[in-house]
Amino acid sequence: MKYIVQVELDPDIGAEFEENPEDIQAWIGEWQKLNPIGMYFAMTRRGVTIIVDVPNEDGMFEALHATWLATRSYPEVWPVADASEFGGLMQRLGMVP
Repeated sequence: MKYIVQVELDPDIGAEFEENPEDIQAWIGEWQKLNPIGMYFAMTRRGVTIIVDVPNEDGMFEALHATWLATRSYPEVWPVADASEFGGLMQRLGMVP
């Protein structure tokens, strides 16, 4: 299953977070272990969008925990499907025959 993870850094935490490049690299490393489809860093705010393909949210536990420790907030996590997967998901949920 694919998930979009949205991480927003609070301005107070963001300044502290940016003072420790080693911590930033360690945090990014936790997400890189999941071989993300993409990691997009916002240019106009302190935010990161990460797209991963893992069996369930349990597979992201270490990275989510590292995010919690680094940013002091829990990121938003949305399960998503592309057009090729959507029909099968709807059928599995019993919403279509």
